[in-house]
Amino acid sequence: MDLVIVRHSTSLSNGADLISGADNDVRLSDAGVAYAKKVRGLYDWDRFDAVYASPMIRAIQTAAILTNHRDYVQYDARIQEMNFGKWEGLSATPFRTEHPTAFDYAGMFSAEYSKFAPQAESYAELVARCDSFLTTLKQQHPSDAVLVVCHGFTTRALFAAALHADVYAFTAVNNVALNELHLDPDDNFRARILSFNQVLA
Repeated sequence: MDLVIVRHSTSLSNGADLISGADNDVRLSDAGVAYAKKVRGLYDWDRFDAVYASPMIRAIQTAAILTNHRDYVQYDARIQEMNFGKWEGLSATPFRTEHPTAFDYAGMFSAEYSKFAPQAESYAELVARCDSFLTTLKQQHPSDAVLVVCHGFTTRALFAAALHADVYAFTAVNNVALNELHLDPDDNFRARILSFNQVLA
């Protein structure tokens, strides 16, 4: 299976220092719509045998633009963004002061963050649902080219699940960047990275 994973285009929350996860279902900004349309012309998005997307609005919009509004996109809740619990929709800035161990050296959430964010999903829980999703893909599309349009944390978790690695090993993902894996059906779907965070425009 050739698996291409793409984070949604720029949303209304991106760049606003807002924690935007599964309970903050924002749309793409006007700039995000324009950027997705630009990227649409820079890659062969029609080559995929199957397309999956998160059921969140920003991913639905991005998938529609990239696939030229085709009707074969399948939506799966297992690839929606991480749920940040009571921190959803809030600024991350005060939490960096109050809970410094909830963040790593790059300012990204560490594995500790869910200890401080009430009702938040942990990295382990996120990776588990992404692993479940990958199992479905292996069963249904063992030798297909598959496009997945999802979110930044979800992209990192899909890579972690496929490679049996720590999410920490994968940096933040840019909007509509290419992230490609080959999972060999003749070798127990052992994964190989073809690209990560490849910006097209």
